[in-house]
Amino acid sequence: MTPLKMNNLSFPSPVQTIALLLGVLFVIETTIMYLLPWLVPIKNPYLENLLDATLLTALFTPMLYRRVFQPFRRVAAMQKTLTDRILAGVVDGVIIFDEAGKVQAFNRAAEELFGYSAEELPGGKLRALLDPVQFEAVIKAGTAPRPGKGAATLEIKGRHRGGAPLSLEVSLSQVDWEENRMWLAIIRDISARKEGEAQMKQALSLLNATLESTADGIIVRDLAGRSVIANRRFAEMWGMPEEILADGDERSMRDYVLDQLKDPHHFLEITERQRKDPQRESTDILAFRDGRVFERVATPQVVEGNIVGRVINFRDITEQKNLEHQLRHAQKMEALGTLAGGVAHDFNNILTVIMGYCNLTSQQLESDTPLRQNLNQIMAASERAASLTNSLLAYSRKQAITPRPLDLNQCVLKVEKFLARLIGEQIELVARLTPDKITVFADSTQLEQVLMNLAANARDAMDRRGCLIISTGRIRIDQEFVRLHGYGKPGDFAVLSVSDTGAGMSEVVREKIFEPFFTTKEMGHGTGLGLSIVYGIVKQHNGYINVYSESGHGTTFNIYLPVCGEPEAAPAPDSEPIAGGSETILLAEDDQSVRSLVRSVLTAQGYRVLEAADGAEALALFREHEQEIDLLILDVVMPKLNGKETFSEICARKPGSKAIFISGYTADIMDKNGLADQGLHLVNKPLLPSQLLSKVREVLQTG
Repeated sequence: MTPLKMNNLSFPSPVQTIALLLGVLFVIETTIMYLLPWLVPIKNPYLENLLDATLLTALFTPMLYRRVFQPFRRVAAMQKTLTDRILAGVVDGVIIFDEAGKVQAFNRAAEELFGYSAEELPGGKLRALLDPVQFEAVIKAGTAPRPGKGAATLEIKGRHRGGAPLSLEVSLSQVDWEENRMWLAIIRDISARKEGEAQMKQALSLLNATLESTADGIIVRDLAGRSVIANRRFAEMWGMPEEILADGDERSMRDYVLDQLKDPHHFLEITERQRKDPQRESTDILAFRDGRVFERVATPQVVEGNIVGRVINFRDITEQKNLEHQLRHAQKMEALGTLAGGVAHDFNNILTVIMGYCNLTSQQLESDTPLRQNLNQIMAASERAASLTNSLLAYSRKQAITPRPLDLNQCVLKVEKFLARLIGEQIELVARLTPDKITVFADSTQLEQVLMNLAANARDAMDRRGCLIISTGRIRIDQEFVRLHGYGKPGDFAVLSVSDTGAGMSEVVREKIFEPFFTTKEMGHGTGLGLSIVYGIVKQHNGYINVYSESGHGTTFNIYLPVCGEPEAAPAPDSEPIAGGSETILLAEDDQSVRSLVRSVLTAQGYRVLEAADGAEALALFREHEQEIDLLILDVVMPKLNGKETFSEICARKPGSKAIFISGYTADIMDKNGLADQGLHLVNKPLLPSQLLSKVREVLQTG
């Protein structure tokens, strides 16, 4: 197609055209005036004038047509062609309609948009293309005065010939055509755009809902480091006022963040590194001055393959870090407890021999012999050593306890006077006991030991001057408590608190306070076992203990013990004398010294003893003397076969066999091996002859 030149649409110059036409008219008229009488001699003036006018018209008409009518026709034809081509080439629908809404022009795009041709349009009315309400809106917008604002633009709903709804954008302009008022409507189908906007709105709504539903704080920054969007959780985690977040003032936001951090310089360093290297993922830990810990994860934001910013995710891992710390602490305490329990077990074997033979020798000496005093000193030292091993077992939670329902307030009152003497007159002792009765399942001796150790520790911390407060109460531990503190399980607990007004302790000391042999006292003053014993006893009672302290502000120990039913009445002590017997006893003990002592004690009371150094040997002896053996005395921990395995093998051959277990370890070993549930008996090392003989007689006489 030949390009249309716009200058071809111009008309000839009016001045030149008029001058030319007048000149031609003058020449033709002059020529006719002079030549007509000579060529056609007519004497009649009327005929001569008529012929003159006829010739003038015939000669002037071609010139008039060529110089005036022909250019006008050409321009008009070209204008129509251009208009048709423009309307046909416009991608938007173009409709011209009058005040009555009758369509005067309807381009091809409009036909394709509405599905009608100009001839098919019902009644030729615009109303057929629009809903009545929409039609009135178009007319109103078109007739409204808009001085200096040009065309009116509005969004309306239309309908296709097939009935499908259309979303349309209409631009209306008023066109005056002679005395008629017309409107030019340029109509664009925005259905796809509207659908895209709806999808975008839905996507943004989904994105916003996702951002707001996450437990993490999220902020998106562009490559220049400016904030683009942040969720509500981000503001909550940082405690950031909404006005600061809404303003997007980077300096205010940064200052607000830095004021909360322990190491703001590290934060700025990592942030700058992220800005300079946006394609790199990074993770770092943020420590707050108030003890909180956040994990920051920054990843590049990629849109259509291009990095446009960074998505920064903040996660509160305070609880996780606390749990990790407590797990490491528990593992360390468990390892130390295992070590302490092992040492106590071996030491108890030695003490059993020392104390046992001292006891036997003392019985064989005259009451007034000087040697008895020496033996008493050995027994006293052995008892102190046994107390030390009991402390180690208490820490390792391997000491036997006899828990029963116990009134916590009565336990405190029972030991109150002793504690007052322990801490001295210059320290005030205050007991703040709840008026409600609180029953716990505990060993009263062990609980008294806890109070004495804590009181002694408080006395030393206060330098024998101050106030010691012991209080009791009840608390319900829920999931929120467990989440915040990192320990406990849901349920009702009794709270036993011991507070002092002493020097307090630093965070470093507080982290090690329950470790065995850790002490802040001078050399020779204290063993470092007092608080570790407290820790072991509390754990053995399925309880929890924590400590709150600051240097110069005193210390508070809180002990949480599960509550239970009403306390039972204490059984009356058995005052019957210990009797011997003639029964046959199978003794299995891997320590030669202990085995010899036990044999001596039993044979001295008339019992027949069969000895074995391990479980396998004991099993072999039992097979030989199965019908003769009345009682088994088994060490819990032995080589080849331990006490439980040996007992199980024997019971398989002879159900109902009676047994006593002896060990430096105690109740927890029986529990782990399933012995406690079988109603078996346990005697702890170091053994005293009277204790052993009493238990032997008791077991032999039971059903």
